[in-house]
Amino acid sequence: MEDGPHCTAVLHSALLMSPLQDRDRSVESTEVAVLVQRTLAGDATAFEQLMIRYERRIFTLAMKLLGSTDDAQDAAQEVFLRVFKYIHRFDIHKPIQPWLMQMTVNVCRNIGRNRQRRWDTFPATVDSEIAIANECRDAHAGLAEEQQRQMLWRALDSLPAKERLAVILRDIDGLKTSEVAQILGSSETTVRSQVSRARVRMKEAIDQMMGGRS
Repeated sequence: MEDGPHCTAVLHSALLMSPLQDRDRSVESTEVAVLVQRTLAGDATAFEQLMIRYERRIFTLAMKLLGSTDDAQDAAQEVFLRVFKYIHRFDIHKPIQPWLMQMTVNVCRNIGRNRQRRWDTFPATVDSEIAIANECRDAHAGLAEEQQRQMLWRALDSLPAKERLAVILRDIDGLKTSEVAQILGSSETTVRSQVSRARVRMKEAIDQMMGGRS
């Protein structure tokens, strides 16, 4: 069954994107291909149009993964910079959205790791005992959320590449199976199988990180 038991609340998002009709997808694919080709030819305006087309999707995914508007905005900006720097490596015969989504995941992972290091280096002194108490309380609350995200990262990292991208698009980005299949250029059956295996692997990995608790 497509939407079987999920491994943990960390994995899921409530937001689902509205599906495009096949004709609209074809038109969009053609328009994107033209923008990519123009960008590769050095057209800065085409690059801006390409980023405008995907900036909401990139920001939304970053927001779900990082849980912070400021961090999500930083992530989106970093993605745009990386796209500009590395787009010459992109295979124009493939859809660009999976490439952008994977890049967004990588950027968010780096931001999450940097934030974790900041949590691990709290200031030794503050102006008052009240400030200490408040800061510690806020820090522990944030750290608990960050630990959940770090478990998600490690569980995602343990997956084969295809399963990782499928479960990111399906469970984290909130796309329907048909949409994920369209993006990845595979069948819905294949996507269901990849997501199902990924959920099992992630549950096992997270359970192990939590000391075997189910």
